[in-house]
Amino acid sequence: MVKKNKSILKEFVEISKYFGQRFDLNQAAGGNSSIKIGNQMYIKSSGYSLSEVSSENGYAILNNDELISFLDKIRNKKVTKSIDRKSSTALKESVLYGSGPSIETYTHTLLKKFTIHIHPIAINMVSVDKKSEEIFNKIVAKRKKDEGIFHIGYYQPGIVLANEINKVISKEQKAFREYKTVIFFLENHGLICSASSKSELIDTVERFVSKFEDYLKMDLNRYKMTTKISEILWNCSYKNLTCYYSEDSYIQNNISLKNSKSFKKPLSPDQFLYCGEAPLIVSRSLKGEIVNHIKKYKTFPRVIILKKDIYFVAANVLKAREKEDVFKAQLYFNSKSNPNRPLSKNEVKKLTSYNLFKNRLRFWFDYTK
Repeated sequence: MVKKNKSILKEFVEISKYFGQRFDLNQAAGGNSSIKIGNQMYIKSSGYSLSEVSSENGYAILNNDELISFLDKIRNKKVTKSIDRKSSTALKESVLYGSGPSIETYTHTLLKKFTIHIHPIAINMVSVDKKSEEIFNKIVAKRKKDEGIFHIGYYQPGIVLANEINKVISKEQKAFREYKTVIFFLENHGLICSASSKSELIDTVERFVSKFEDYLKMDLNRYKMTTKISEILWNCSYKNLTCYYSEDSYIQNNISLKNSKSFKKPLSPDQFLYCGEAPLIVSRSLKGEIVNHIKKYKTFPRVIILKKDIYFVAANVLKAREKEDVFKAQLYFNSKSNPNRPLSKNEVKKLTSYNLFKNRLRFWFDYTK
């Protein structure tokens, strides 16, 4: 059995969570992430969202040398059905650990150590435009010397797209080696960014995507706040939690901070287990109030309210949406005129120690030790 590199795995999970929680950068189970070390590549498995990746699930470890060898054999060739079948076979045979590596694994093979493929809203608003290349060239007219930026027309995801990227790299071999970061703008598809370090990868993506947001005059800060919240929690030892911004119209229209007492206490076991003992209503310092909430309740806030913006914190985006459902139900319960009976402190205390019930959340024990 292949030995996992704990340091690489830690960084792999971090970049996957970072990009996977942001709706402005990626949606649903799209996109993929990878890190290389030696001849191995850690890459997200198909069927998992980026935010679901953990040290135990959602990735495969591959022999990258075998994939490089396959790409070398088909370079400058047209991808036929036969080559497509052979690429699938070679991909399966390269697996050292896990299963179902992303169908776009080959697009990562020849790139730098850290690679992310995502579908940013602002990028794709341009990529689907009939004049996408013209707009792209206008936006990236000023480029850093140590940064390679390439426009790629639309190609079928998988080996076909990878082969086109391979051709670009072959033409720019010397320059490619000297670039600190490389960016591929994919028509009707998204963005691939690759860098030598995690920080360079994140900084490059944020900076590059912001150029397109500025061009389109878009304000997506409400989504970017999820990063700020999760990073505060990570620094408070709640590693790899993700934060999700809720756009549910019922929740947004029925949150009234003037009447916050109505939803500050849980009305049912599910509301306590999914949404915590109380939501965090931020009035001043986000970081300071998150830290104070953790000290008071001995756990992280599941629901964070910033004015009219609502955020849910969980192990991944899918789990955060479950919390959104439960919180929404609580608002319905509070919509009637008659007063409700919240759970008492003693009832909440009993639920805290009821392991069988808590186990429904599956990730509870990871964050309440």
